Amino acid sequence: MATRSADDIKKAFQLCGLVPKESFDDEKLHPPLQELLASGFDMERWNASYKHLLKQSDNRKELTPAAPEWYLPDDERTSLFSCLIHGLGTVRADFIEDLRDYMASLEDLDGLVDASYLESIRNGSADPGGLELYSASKLHNWNIEIKTLSTDCKVVSTFVYTVDNPDNVVQLVRSGAFFAVK
Repeated sequence: MATRSADDIKKAFQLCGLVPKESFDDEKLHPPLQELLASGFDMERWNASYKHLLKQSDNRKELTPAAPEWYLPDDERTSLFSCLIHGLGTVRADFIEDLRDYMASLEDLDGLVDASYLESIRNGSADPGGLELYSASKLHNWNIEIKTLSTDCKVVSTFVYTVDNPDNVVQLVRSGAFFAVK
């Protein structure tokens, strides 16, 4: 499992537009988020503190992606890229290279990606996710809606990467590192 530092998390909040870059103050976060950023964070204690929230009724929507309605790529590591190029008629290597080059030039990603990370995208050792989705949305002028599923296929979150006047709306689901596209 990849881990991120408190500074990485703060930068992610800024990138997503949840807070202005100049005024991020972790003291203003909801207490559970403040705890995640604390230097002495204890995952077991944190889970125990909020376990009562899980005992509430589960009225989350169930979503089970299946062919033919959903395209289900074979390879988990490249499934995001396979989903994004599905229907475009472009070669995956070319798509990845164009996206990687765009990410390198995107000011919004300054400090979040470096040459090593960009190389890991090229050679396929990176687990693509939010940074690649954000960049693909901007590069291709797409709105990208992503629903994250729990292990029991319940929608736990929905997020939309938006652009003005999108050329396309891409609907993805994610479970762990695996992506599927509608």
